[in-house]
Amino acid sequence: MKKVVFGLLAMFLVTNIINAQDDPEKALSKAGKALAAYAQNLDPTNNEGKLKEAIQLIDFASSADVNKDKVRTWQTKGEIYNALADRDLINMLKNPDFVPQYPDAPVVAAESFMSALDVASKKYETKDALKGLNEAAGKLNDIGNSQIKRDDYAGAYISLETVMKVNDAVKKNGGEPVIADADMANHKYVVAYCASEAGNKDSAGKLYKELYEADTVQPAVYAKYFDFLYQGGNTDEAWIVFDKGQTKFPANTEILFVGINAKIVEKDYDALKQMLNKAIDAEPNNSSIYSALGNVYMNLFNEEYAKDNNSAAAQDYFDESIKYYNKAISIDSSQFIAIYSIGSLYFNKAVELIKIATAQPMDKEGQKKYKMLTDESKELMATALPYFQKTEGMQPNDINTLIALSEIYARQSELEISQEFKNRLEKVRNGEEIGASYFKK
Repeated sequence: MKKVVFGLLAMFLVTNIINAQDDPEKALSKAGKALAAYAQNLDPTNNEGKLKEAIQLIDFASSADVNKDKVRTWQTKGEIYNALADRDLINMLKNPDFVPQYPDAPVVAAESFMSALDVASKKYETKDALKGLNEAAGKLNDIGNSQIKRDDYAGAYISLETVMKVNDAVKKNGGEPVIADADMANHKYVVAYCASEAGNKDSAGKLYKELYEADTVQPAVYAKYFDFLYQGGNTDEAWIVFDKGQTKFPANTEILFVGINAKIVEKDYDALKQMLNKAIDAEPNNSSIYSALGNVYMNLFNEEYAKDNNSAAAQDYFDESIKYYNKAISIDSSQFIAIYSIGSLYFNKAVELIKIATAQPMDKEGQKKYKMLTDESKELMATALPYFQKTEGMQPNDINTLIALSEIYARQSELEISQEFKNRLEKVRNGEEIGASYFKK
């Protein structure tokens, strides 16, 4: 019998809500009463039904034209959604790993209070809406920070960008800002970063531009704005931003490195040498910088060697490249790129010499030159071998390493080992994973 009575009560409750929804004005009144009943309960966390009822009623009431110009509509909706946000915040206090179930609640609350401000005509109405906005802003900050910690950058962007909208609305209506002027640049930067990480490049770029034009003291803004402009094809404007950032923050490496990356794309080796040497002065123990400089000289060597394989300049570039790669390895012995690159320098030079040798005429002088070139190529391959053995031990699935090893061993008449690496190469190309390296680390 008790179950039947309970069912009747549930049916009665649903009927009441439906009847209220037939009349938007009554729904508005009932939404306020449901919120009051929820808030007055000694344990509102266990009175979820009243809050859900309030949400259902206010969503219906606020969508009706008859209520859209009433301060009460938006004030009530803001208070209801602030209460919903509190449920998440309470759980977050109890458990730092709790994931908010209603992350949009404070956004809806803030938008509702701003709508209340738009239609407010009395001082107390403005005062109540400003109070609600301040509460919503605090909840938005808490939710937004938790979203950043979970790498939910799209959600964090919405939450923290709404705080800026709240700040504008509060200041416009004579209230105290929710973001202190001294903190605004940092808040805006965080919002821009979240937008960028979420793939919202246009919004991020707009915010970075605002910070840049405000002559921000944050070096990262110049780096991010440069990257936004450069990736968008506005290269001339990007380099103006870069130069300004370098002048303003000459010791900052973040700005310098985005310029280095751009010059790598442009293959502007002269500029790269200058930038990388400046980076070395700033970070003398950064192995990646030495490796990058080694790569610059390797590219210069390749260009010069293609023009003239006897060029003194080519040999100078070759030696400089080896020097910087070795410096990188001396700092970090696990620098795969540097180790592989030294091997490839010797290997590629050997391959070019073999091409030149095979193009020699069959006369006595040609045969003499052929032997000299092939002997030199064998020496170069023998020099390259230990580097590829090392990289194979580090990354046994690296295709280029496997190609080099199979070729070198074939040239050394170590056909069984050469075949082993050809087999491994075929497996990797077919999508298989090589579990263990041939050469142990």
